[in-house]
Amino acid sequence: MSTPPAPPELRRVPRRRRADLPGGSGAGSAPTAALRRPLKAALEGLPPIARLPRDGPLPASLLQQWAWESLRGNTSPDLNIPFTMRFTLPLALPALFASLCELERRQEGLRTRLVRAADAPGMVCQVIDPPGQLEVPLVDLSRLRRVQREKELGRLATEDATLPIDLAAPMFRARLVRLGETDHMLLLNLGHLVGDGWSVALLRAELDALYAAFAAGRPSPLPELPVQFADFAGWQRQIAESAVVAGQLEYWRQRLAAAPLPLVLPGDWPNRGRGTVQAACELSAPITTRLRGLARAQGATTAMVLLATFGLLLAAYTGETDILIESKVLGRPQAELAAIIGLFMNTLPHRTDLSDHPSFAEALRRTRDGVAEDYIHQDLPFPQLMREIFPTRRHLSRLAFNMLSFPTPIPLETWDREHGLFTYEGRRPDLEGPKYDILVMGHEDRDQLRLVLVGAACRFNDETMVDIAADFEELIVRALDEPGAPVARLLPEPHYRYARRPAL
Repeated sequence: MSTPPAPPELRRVPRRRRADLPGGSGAGSAPTAALRRPLKAALEGLPPIARLPRDGPLPASLLQQWAWESLRGNTSPDLNIPFTMRFTLPLALPALFASLCELERRQEGLRTRLVRAADAPGMVCQVIDPPGQLEVPLVDLSRLRRVQREKELGRLATEDATLPIDLAAPMFRARLVRLGETDHMLLLNLGHLVGDGWSVALLRAELDALYAAFAAGRPSPLPELPVQFADFAGWQRQIAESAVVAGQLEYWRQRLAAAPLPLVLPGDWPNRGRGTVQAACELSAPITTRLRGLARAQGATTAMVLLATFGLLLAAYTGETDILIESKVLGRPQAELAAIIGLFMNTLPHRTDLSDHPSFAEALRRTRDGVAEDYIHQDLPFPQLMREIFPTRRHLSRLAFNMLSFPTPIPLETWDREHGLFTYEGRRPDLEGPKYDILVMGHEDRDQLRLVLVGAACRFNDETMVDIAADFEELIVRALDEPGAPVARLLPEPHYRYARRPAL
């Protein structure tokens, strides 16, 4: 057996933000040199985030406004971010309730509601209620038999996860379920219009720290927050017309010139399903090690390699060569924003030119170079991009790729997990699923990668999603074996039965 050809040498990604490129895709025509500016230099031209007066309504962020318009002010269970905490040692109830109240006090997002602006039709503003409004009902199931307890717990968790959060009320709720003297479950739900994945990790870490301190009779170890999400929203609107934002807008005008209509994969028609269907790819430790090695050798990230593979898979399925995929970024450019609960995440459209029958290595180069430039220009809010460049469209892509990894942003005191005080459970992996036909979500841990493909149930059934996941995994493995091979050779017989032939 001959040795697989080595991928061609790739140009190095600019050093300016390589550490901040967790995932995405893209490549198109090369942007002009004048637009290639590091984000740090761009931010130096912007005013600092200042604390706004709290004597009246505050501006909503551009993303909150965009979401409100899409929803027409209506609520939906898809806006819930439910998760749970299970305590398996004796629980100090006063300390837990005090921790939740302190968390509500220090994080204004937990007591924020969205209302129509009285003096500006069509506009939305944030109203921050005073602290002390949070109620934590206690449900006691300890007298039920074990099987009945778990069944009723599941019902309560499902009920809480699917009960829509009122946009005109504070979008955070908590309920404690007592299962036994040393067994409690805390059901938490955060509204997506005031929080994101990073916010969930932050909320859990701060609750850890507060409970540990209060249970031991110590004061809160958390410093006061100099600014809050409402201050960021005001700052975002303040800089909307700045030269820095104008420069980023011009970059995206060039990047997305003549962008194709959203790519639609053939699906299972008609399918009356609602919600989402999922399939998973579990990449073994050896495959994960090889994938990471290829990424390092090519000056890319693991997510870039996976995204290049996903783009090639879509091209092989459809025969299209102009591939546009969306991804999420944290949207927290300043360090002080890392400790704030809020809806900071932004959407990046990544565009890859896969014409001329590229090999996997060439597709990776195009993807990597495009992602590097896109991330430098990631601070233009997606709603502003759409209004300025595509005012008649609501979507650029029905396909998305996200590498989800929300580390604790600040060091906090926590209980020793080895003693089993509590565990985290239940946050849905398909929060963004209803917005897309297919969403690929990845989680990278120490030993291996896990990819979850979330499909819209109105488009795909379970069998089709399993086939797409199988093709994705097969393409990853074959691309590692033969990075110089064209995709038509890497994926000769797709499992996905709707694939158009011939492919690339």
